[in-house]
Amino acid sequence: MIVDLFRQGLSAQEIFYYIIIFLFAMTLAFSIHEFMHAAVAVWLGDPTPRNMGRLTLNPIAHVDPVGTILILIAGFGWGKPVMYNPRNLHRFKSQRGMNIMVHLAGVTGNFVLALLSSIISILFGSLTIKFSGTGGEMVFKALADAFNYTYAFSMMLLAFNLLPIPPLDGFHVLEELLPYRVRQTNGYRKFQQFSPYIIWVVFLLGMVTRVSVLSYVIGIIQIPFEWLISIISMPFYMLLQMMGL
Repeated sequence: MIVDLFRQGLSAQEIFYYIIIFLFAMTLAFSIHEFMHAAVAVWLGDPTPRNMGRLTLNPIAHVDPVGTILILIAGFGWGKPVMYNPRNLHRFKSQRGMNIMVHLAGVTGNFVLALLSSIISILFGSLTIKFSGTGGEMVFKALADAFNYTYAFSMMLLAFNLLPIPPLDGFHVLEELLPYRVRQTNGYRKFQQFSPYIIWVVFLLGMVTRVSVLSYVIGIIQIPFEWLISIISMPFYMLLQMMGL
């Protein structure tokens, strides 16, 4: 991320501005994602996330130092995964269904955050125009940028985690749908062991060649969610127009 900012030839002040905004977006998106995993697991009956201090929105509990540094520098990183014990889940009869609920909780939280951020960024963007030339213009613009970045980062995190590659949520959902006999084969175990390196190889090739296949795939996954957000938020945009904003 910082590498891209320097490549754009921005001033030191502009780089600092965007780093602060990106930190806000990244921290909020990761915290919501991991908190939702913890909250759903606890709701389904497993106290493990609560006992490990993960049932909180405090970003310190969810941000991984190495993953954070990497995502700031190169735009690729991770948060601290929430651990839970599937054997403790007991609210519903289907064990597989409850596991899927836990794994989809993070991306669901990111979708809701993206929706709210989209609406808030449009609101502050409208206020930026309305108060143009006044002292409040810069404040509203900064808030609009912050939530616009939060929307973009939340959508990226949502789409990335839906990739069917270990250890991402999309893989764990797919895993729950597979027959048990498939999950016990040697080929499946080898796939689990080596497939995470696929992400690294594709990402590093994208950095070297500047042709990011990973970003392209993530962009495709985002499309239906972006469309859904635009449909849901349409009444709000119409209300802003009626209010003259």
